[in-house]
Amino acid sequence: MITVNVYKDENEKINGVFISGHSNYDVNGKDIVCSAVSTAVQLTASIIEKVCPKYIFEASEKDVTMKLQIIESTEFCDIVIETLVGVLQSISESYAKYIKIKFIK
Repeated sequence: MITVNVYKDENEKINGVFISGHSNYDVNGKDIVCSAVSTAVQLTASIIEKVCPKYIFEASEKDVTMKLQIIESTEFCDIVIETLVGVLQSISESYAKYIKIKFIK
């Protein structure tokens, strides 16, 4: 199962996501859940790289993890990361057996 931890600050603003694990929906190379999650996170990281003043993005195939942390944000940055979380929630609604999202303050 893929686990997504969504981190929020004291004002309920999303300031990071940490994704770990495999969905095990199908074998590697055919797993549409893993593919959807990876694509959403990679696309978000690419946009954040262009519009966010300070951020951290780390991905490890070995550890099966991805981390996106917003250190210094803009309004557009906030919209981008909120959109990522919305996409991940949509995937979770369709494939609840394979992806779990947890919000952490």
